[in-house]
Amino acid sequence: MTQALTAPQLKELKDLLQARRREFEDQMAQNRANMAPAENTAGSVSQDENTRLANQTREVDAVLSAMDAQELARIDRALEAMDEGTYGECEECGCKIPFERLKVEPMTQHCVKCKEALEKQNSRA
Repeated sequence: MTQALTAPQLKELKDLLQARRREFEDQMAQNRANMAPAENTAGSVSQDENTRLANQTREVDAVLSAMDAQELARIDRALEAMDEGTYGECEECGCKIPFERLKVEPMTQHCVKCKEALEKQNSRA
């Protein structure tokens, strides 16, 4: 049976979550900057080609920002669970998630067994 997380382990995981949160916020800021309308740049590339490339870049950055927002929400849920005292418990079966797993994926909400079962379910759908 997995032991409850110790105070130093919780602090380490909280620091990891907060560092990841800052990274995602920085990435989102960069993506927002990339989504701004591009200035007209002169060169050998035609205006139509330049516009097309700028639009593609903005579309990619919009998708990346949405993905980053999802990750931020997962981080926030993990930090809230820490405040509530439920962090590190599998949302499916209630077992304690091992510290080693949380170090690799600190915003996980499931133990390995339940995560695998969920992924199998999702792959069938």
